[in-house]
Amino acid sequence: MRAYQIVDAAYVEREIGSMPLVDVRPPLYYNTGHIPTAINIRLDVAAETADPSASLAEMFQDHGVFPKDAVIVYCQSGIHAKIACDYLAAAGYSQLRLYAGSMNDWASDPSRPIEQFDRAFARAS
Repeated sequence: MRAYQIVDAAYVEREIGSMPLVDVRPPLYYNTGHIPTAINIRLDVAAETADPSASLAEMFQDHGVFPKDAVIVYCQSGIHAKIACDYLAAAGYSQLRLYAGSMNDWASDPSRPIEQFDRAFARAS
């Protein structure tokens, strides 16, 4: 049995603001465009430690996301979000939602909102 539920953009849209949404990409990607309300928790940092599962779980808990909480995890294409879900499941998280399409899918529909923090890469008008 899979340790996470695969969800789509419609599910994410319905749940924005009601359950934690975690973007596991590096800050450069997060800052240039992420799903509204998403918090950034870096998978790459956890993956470089001796125990990535424990490290990622600690990072999630530092942001108020605990093993009993339902949480949506995404990245750019879904691959790293799946790895994050696998790590979290090994650490005892049981209410994981994997947005398999992730940011590539989200950004493919111009009607979906995208928050940006870093405008340095925006084209000049």
